Amino acid sequence: MVLEKSFDEAARARVAEAVRLAEAGSRGQVVPVVVARSDGYPEARLRGALLGAAVVTAALLLSPLPFPLTPGELPLGQLAGALLGWGLSWLAPLERFLVGHQHLDRVVKARAMRAFLEHGLHQTSEGIGVLVFASLLERQAVVLGDHGIHALVGDGEWQATVDALVAGMKRGAPADGFVEAVTRCGTRLAEHFPRGAAPRANELPDALKLDRG
Repeated sequence: MVLEKSFDEAARARVAEAVRLAEAGSRGQVVPVVVARSDGYPEARLRGALLGAAVVTAALLLSPLPFPLTPGELPLGQLAGALLGWGLSWLAPLERFLVGHQHLDRVVKARAMRAFLEHGLHQTSEGIGVLVFASLLERQAVVLGDHGIHALVGDGEWQATVDALVAGMKRGAPADGFVEAVTRCGTRLAEHFPRGAAPRANELPDALKLDRG
């Protein structure tokens, strides 16, 4: 549902058209993929529950109460705090905070590599496929080029493409971010691997992939 809200039919059509145009001038293949989240992050639930219990414990023990706590009341308060913390840990900003930027970064990169393999980008005839990947919860993106194009473009240009996609996500226009990122990939592919006169088959589908798993 999150993916469909962010990428309606018109948005998906815009991204697919951007891919078609990007591939029209080169021999490369561009595959756009978006996921709602890259992981379930069970550690966020645990940390949220522990934080909630700790906050309630501190509040009960440090706040002046008109009556003393009985032995059974503190654990009940801690349980209530843990349940509250568990529930709040599903809120995206708090979930990102609880997981931590470095771990989010590792997980998103691993999920992108999985998508690279799942969608056959390692099987193009010249090794010049490019994955444009975004994970919405984490507000992170990854661009992965196969060996043929990565050797010529390098990390700097991919980072600029990632920045364009992330900027789109952060301003609430992820489809715009994908269009800009895909267009940048097409420009680099055309520079290094121009299409030429001979007709070529489209090795991979142009459509935006909405991956839920």
